[in-house]
Amino acid sequence: MITKNEEKYIEQCLNSVKDLVDEIIIVDTGSTDKTREIAAKFNAKIVDFKWADDFSAARNESLKHATKDWILVLDADETLDEEALKTIKDIIKNKEHYAFLFLQKNYTNDSSIAGFVNEEHKHKNKIYMGWYGSLICRLFRNKQGYSFSGTVHELAEPSIDSKKGKIAVTNIPVHHYGNTDSETVKKKRQFYLELCKKKSKENPSDASYFELGVLYKENNDFENAVKSFKKAIGLNSKHNMALYELGVIHEQKKDYDEAIKNYTESLRIKENAEAFQALGVCYLKNGMLKEAYRNLTKAMIINPNKYTIYNNLGAVLEKNGSYETAIQMLEIGIKLNPKNAIGYYNLGIVFDKKGEFGKALENYEKAVESGHNKKEEINKRIHQIKVILAQNPNIKYGFKMGG
Repeated sequence: MITKNEEKYIEQCLNSVKDLVDEIIIVDTGSTDKTREIAAKFNAKIVDFKWADDFSAARNESLKHATKDWILVLDADETLDEEALKTIKDIIKNKEHYAFLFLQKNYTNDSSIAGFVNEEHKHKNKIYMGWYGSLICRLFRNKQGYSFSGTVHELAEPSIDSKKGKIAVTNIPVHHYGNTDSETVKKKRQFYLELCKKKSKENPSDASYFELGVLYKENNDFENAVKSFKKAIGLNSKHNMALYELGVIHEQKKDYDEAIKNYTESLRIKENAEAFQALGVCYLKNGMLKEAYRNLTKAMIINPNKYTIYNNLGAVLEKNGSYETAIQMLEIGIKLNPKNAIGYYNLGIVFDKKGEFGKALENYEKAVESGHNKKEEINKRIHQIKVILAQNPNIKYGFKMGG
């Protein structure tokens, strides 16, 4: 990991992995707080590194000091849970794959963020409404010549791909708490943006323009984000991620036709579950159920462990009147994530439409318990169903009602 003044978070991070790792390497870029002192308690090897306006340079310095077979990368404001530790111990036995993508869950109370997942999370007496996620390579084999690239959004994936290393997708969550304070995030993003502007002027490549576009997007400057992504595509017509990000912006603006064009072009270059899922959702928004189902199914085949795909498949099947199959899909999504508020809500709708009011009530209540943002609307329907059941005692609902 790389650090600078991380005394607020670093202890919880290292505590979460101390029983998993054989060595801890920290590249410190000038901490003046207790970061180094806390890290020393965990017998960490602390390396001093002069900050050079480049996160990849610091990451690559940390790789030089790694001596074991696998490298796990974390930031100080992140943690792994017990289930993640068990899974990591299993997957490193895999001889086929050289790297693994983890799901970074960025916890927030800002539901307007693109990709926000309404899933309440409690941590240290704080409650977060949900998270937005990204798949990122955090575990890979050492001594393969892999390195990071990118001034701010430093990634190992391009290097691993170039050396033909097989990367597998996992559902291992990385819990990220550093983006919970809006003012801190705002300052951080502005700092990152200035770094990327400088880099794109010094090195106007498709990679630097793409990274600049991502920072503009994160700062909600969609006009400049679009310009930057188009510059990246102009320099590299096969930049599938720039096309994907253009799709994300158009989807956020509810311009689904344009989003569909961008996602489709991205997928022609390289297939991935995220683009297929996004394409499926846009078709669903446009009422094109066959196309939505086809693309969501492709997403499911590539990543069968992503519960949000099953939520969307359930919604498509419900709108198509295929209630039994919708139930199957939604139940898989809930099994994959027992706190799946949207899955419970969608399942409640299906049972409601089937006239199975008891099961509908059960799932609506679980949706509310799991923190669904349509709490008031759902509670109104819960009240209506309770009235129906009270007035029709012969209706069988299969569980004991309370209240």
